[in-house]
Amino acid sequence: MTAAATAPAAEPERDAPLLVRAGRMFDSESGQLLPGRDILVRGDRIEQVGERLELPPDGRLLDLSGYTVLPGLIDGHTHLMQEHPGDEGSGETGVREIVREGEVLRALRGAARARTYLEAGFTSLRDLGNAGRFGDTALKRALAEGTLPGPRLHVSGPGLSPSGGQFDGIVPQHQDLVGHEYRVVRGPDDARVAVREAAVQGVDHIKIFSNGSPLPTYLSVAEMRAIVEEAHLHGLKVTAHATTDPAIGRALDAGVDAIEHGRAASPATLARMKEMRVPLVLTEWGKELIDIDIERAPPHLRPSAVRIDAIMSQSRGRVAAALKAGVDVAFGSDMYVDFGISRGRAALTALDAYVEGGMTPAAALRSATFLAGRLIAPDRLGVIKPGAYADLIAVEGDPTADLQALERLRCVLLGGKLREIPGAVCR
Repeated sequence: MTAAATAPAAEPERDAPLLVRAGRMFDSESGQLLPGRDILVRGDRIEQVGERLELPPDGRLLDLSGYTVLPGLIDGHTHLMQEHPGDEGSGETGVREIVREGEVLRALRGAARARTYLEAGFTSLRDLGNAGRFGDTALKRALAEGTLPGPRLHVSGPGLSPSGGQFDGIVPQHQDLVGHEYRVVRGPDDARVAVREAAVQGVDHIKIFSNGSPLPTYLSVAEMRAIVEEAHLHGLKVTAHATTDPAIGRALDAGVDAIEHGRAASPATLARMKEMRVPLVLTEWGKELIDIDIERAPPHLRPSAVRIDAIMSQSRGRVAAALKAGVDVAFGSDMYVDFGISRGRAALTALDAYVEGGMTPAAALRSATFLAGRLIAPDRLGVIKPGAYADLIAVEGDPTADLQALERLRCVLLGGKLREIPGAVCR
């Protein structure tokens, strides 16, 4: 045996503590902007937050005293491995991605989209399917190990759906294509099996389709209850795509942990969600995105001015109704359309819809930090407090007064490590 073989293993090198000096700090729990704070980071976690903290002897200082520091933004509803060109049906998009692209190409494209989210200030994404047969878990792993640059990714695998998934226009002899994108559930016992299949693949949560819009299909309450019970047994939360009032009510009957979209929620259903403390992930797009969408559409597909006003009014009304009911609204962009701008930039713009619907900028920020973080990992994501991940961003200006400040991003830390972004001032 050689001397090298008998020598004790070297101690792993530990990262030096990092003291972040913030000019102002956004307290996402209260939704308030606080004066200067120091944030002590050790490893990938925040160890201490306070005023005028002492720099540890072996520590280094990151001076962001000229900027506002916030928790990294969180998009609570993404589809990294899907892109809809805007001029085809959902079934056409799905078939094209399955047959002509495949999971490898889709994952590579998803990785490129993930990087743009990080460059826009998003440090965590809650991805909700449309990623083939667990292509999202592979992408999550590559991002987590640093093979690819991008945010934390929290994935669901294929959505658990009624027959047909969301693929409209698929003839009977080709319904097998649906199984490449969705996990079709056939009864309560099969629903439990579907959850186990997803758990084995390392998903972070389960997504179900209470209704399969644009198809007129529903999961049964018994199927959804079986999913919720099995998922909770495995330590997984369940969120429900639900676009009609009956779909929302049935999902609540089944005990889901969150509702996605909720577009036709009645005042009574919103009141029930508040009472049950079930958050709503509102997926609205602001005027800027709608204007881009209209401008890029062929002339014969462009809606009239009256129709555009109706679309905007409906969107703002959904935000206002949720606010009036007191439901917790977590931010989700549901960004899957090619708007001709980066996916991260488009998601950031989607936050405008919340303000257009009556939220203050501070409330919109709280939605995209604290409330979105509670969907995934309460007390660890979307907050600046001891024990939380050191996912921080610094922007120039006051985003609680104007969300445009988020576009002046100057620094991103993910797990306590500086990330390269355009226009960075922190090194």
